Amino acid sequence: MGKPKTFSILPPTYLAVLSLVGAGAKYGYEINQILEHRGYRSWVDIKMSSVYKALNELEKRGLISGRKLDKGLQPAKKTYVITSKGRKELKRQVTRSLSNPPQANTMFDLGMSAIWALTESEALNALRTYRDHLERAVGFLAANVEGIVNIDELARTDPKRMVGGLPVSEIDDRTNLPIVRALFERPLTVVRAQRDYLNKLIVRVETGEEKFPFRKEK
Repeated sequence: MGKPKTFSILPPTYLAVLSLVGAGAKYGYEINQILEHRGYRSWVDIKMSSVYKALNELEKRGLISGRKLDKGLQPAKKTYVITSKGRKELKRQVTRSLSNPPQANTMFDLGMSAIWALTESEALNALRTYRDHLERAVGFLAANVEGIVNIDELARTDPKRMVGGLPVSEIDDRTNLPIVRALFERPLTVVRAQRDYLNKLIVRVETGEEKFPFRKEK
């Protein structure tokens, strides 16, 4: 008997781009706008240049198909559609991501393991900066969840309010709102937990409750 085939996990950027093309996005610029407006970058580190790299690689793998709009333009703008092979792969990837997601190593954990390289003040400045970032993320994610929950009321009282990257007045089809809500709620729960952990850690450092092996202040 031969060895079972190894399941290859797509990089997060590739999976995000493949799923958006599968949902109907056609252009690289359009994909970047969706990533920005719907808050994808709150839970996935995706740079604009990475989107175009992902499109090229997905096309090479036959998961999407690109077509130039005007061959006379340099560089020619391309539109993309998902292929039948791409839909099968997307199904595999989504099933794996929901049922058995790979554990990602975090840079924070790596930094924490080497916190001894900083002075106490340097460490506190870094931790407080991260806390400020988490507070902003909590505000953004919570506002979107609250907006989705109260979308009917907002449609009457504040139709220009942005929810899931669109003004409430432009959200006619609400079929995907439960998915959008879930996409904001999960990272909101995670970020709140990270913020609470960080607050406790900062207090322990500030009060000297535990003696961290910091580098001596100059």
